[in-house]
Amino acid sequence: MSDFLILDRDLYVGVRFYDERYRGTKVGTEDISSDDVLSFFAVAPLALDKKTVELDLRLGLFGWVTAEVSMPIFQAKMLNTTSTSLFETTSETYGDVAIRGLFDLLEMDQYRLSLTLGGTIPTGKIRKRDVGASGVREILPYAMQGGSGTYDVLAGLTFLTQNEVASVGAQFNSVIRVMDNWRDYRLGNELSFSVWGAYNLSDWVSVSMRGLFETWGDVSGSDPGTDGTIDPSANFFAQGGERVQIPFGISFFLREGPAEGHRLLLEWYYPIHEDLNGPQLSTESTFVISWQTFF
Repeated sequence: MSDFLILDRDLYVGVRFYDERYRGTKVGTEDISSDDVLSFFAVAPLALDKKTVELDLRLGLFGWVTAEVSMPIFQAKMLNTTSTSLFETTSETYGDVAIRGLFDLLEMDQYRLSLTLGGTIPTGKIRKRDVGASGVREILPYAMQGGSGTYDVLAGLTFLTQNEVASVGAQFNSVIRVMDNWRDYRLGNELSFSVWGAYNLSDWVSVSMRGLFETWGDVSGSDPGTDGTIDPSANFFAQGGERVQIPFGISFFLREGPAEGHRLLLEWYYPIHEDLNGPQLSTESTFVISWQTFF
């Protein structure tokens, strides 16, 4: 539902699993065929399956400050076609480490407001290779790489109001790229805004619904090891876009027994709008499983 969690000297451990599937191609809001893509490029992406495990640790430093460290590990498989054959590329790697501070700005009755501020460390690899259309190992396009290759700024703001029955909130998050990486390119900035509501069906089960808007920019510069005139996935002007999704969730919080204090959250994202720059794969579905506990 939200990443709002200010701890009071507790250790929080969380693991999130993302299953993302992309099918079909869009230019703007219009669906196009692989034949349309192949009329301009030598390669047309058909599908992308991406599975990510994100590890998340939080430690309450004071009553109003929480430190957070997270890192994703992912596997991506992309199916592509040329005018004569199909081929699949695979990437398995870890991503950039994110370090954040969560600051409680306001706590008044049932209302809370928090600020998130931090940055990323470029631990993710950006030279992942696999056998491409040419039959030799080559640098994979941006979506198959592990990270940005740069130190990025993370900033966000979260508002939450809740009682014993329900909660309502809103959250803004951003990733700001401030420099080019050593491959002479810079990924686009990322912005997201979400609003949500959650209702407690019992003292251990709740359901939720969110509205999620995301926008991200094109790449500035290009990786010299890729050719964007051949593959749109490697084209710097075909990377940005915006998306609106409706995630539906159900949460289980165990209050007794050997798993006391553990929380399990399941979310399924339903995409309702996409506007993509250049030929890009379109979102088909996203499924998220989150597990959390405290020590």
